[in-house]
Amino acid sequence: MKSFRVACLFTLLCGSVVLGSPPTWAAWVWSPQTGWVGPSGAVKDTPQEQLAFAAAFFDRHDYDRARREFKKLLRAYPASPEAAEGQYYFGRCYEEDGDYYQAFLEYRKTLQTYPSTNRFQEILEREYQLGNYFLSGKKRKLLGKVAVLPARDKAVEIFQAIVDDGPFSEYGVLAQYKLGLAHLALHDYELAVNAFEQLIARYPDSPLVDDARFQMAQASLKGTFKAGYDQAPTDAAIRELEAFVKSYPESELTGEANRRLEELKERRAQHEFQVAQFYEHRRQVTAALLYYTSIVDRFARSSWGPKAAARIHVLTSAGTS
Repeated sequence: MKSFRVACLFTLLCGSVVLGSPPTWAAWVWSPQTGWVGPSGAVKDTPQEQLAFAAAFFDRHDYDRARREFKKLLRAYPASPEAAEGQYYFGRCYEEDGDYYQAFLEYRKTLQTYPSTNRFQEILEREYQLGNYFLSGKKRKLLGKVAVLPARDKAVEIFQAIVDDGPFSEYGVLAQYKLGLAHLALHDYELAVNAFEQLIARYPDSPLVDDARFQMAQASLKGTFKAGYDQAPTDAAIRELEAFVKSYPESELTGEANRRLEELKERRAQHEFQVAQFYEHRRQVTAALLYYTSIVDRFARSSWGPKAAARIHVLTSAGTS
């Protein structure tokens, strides 16, 4: 009876070879270079083993294979503690390959899917550095290929994500400031002012507050002096700069702020003088005097102050003669 059972087992094994169906244990192959390698789609028996297996490819800089193995971990063991680490390394693979925007997407997915990850601060730091990369004017890859697309808009997306996910982390205030700078670089001046205002409101004790106030003034200045008579942006820039100089007289930015303020006042006074002349040439003396007087009151130190005072003297003398 025993011989019969052995014969049957032998027949089954031989049959599996003939039919081309190898035993399941033959699917895993070991070598000193790769360790145990299984068939496509196979996953290790535990999440710990799968994580270690995938990490081994990452350590050998085989990022394509590492991604495939980390993805298996995420699919097979999504609720395991190792899944958060696998998702993090999924992003690392893209970063090491130079696909920085995709790396950011995977990092953020880690924070949103596994908010209790021990990598939280490290991921925010990595995202911050990626934001700086795009803010510097670097381009991003298209479908994993050559970097061809200008990507300052990606800097906005990344810094906003850091502000949303970790507002009170070490990188929250830094990202808030860089968000304003990114909007400035894209000429989105209203959004830039809003970003800097949020920094001042959220982090009033931050050393970046004085820089934020100056950048608000800069943003208010941009786009000023276009065609037309609306000087509201100029007046807003003057107010921001005056407030900055008054609040931070010892700041290293105060000198530049004062120079910019004098430039603005000079150009603002010139505009007022041109409007006054417009009314004077049309013999609307009262309106002309109103604008000349405004120059003397508000911009006396500009080159237009003495000119306005001279015109006031001429017009008032003519009216009394």
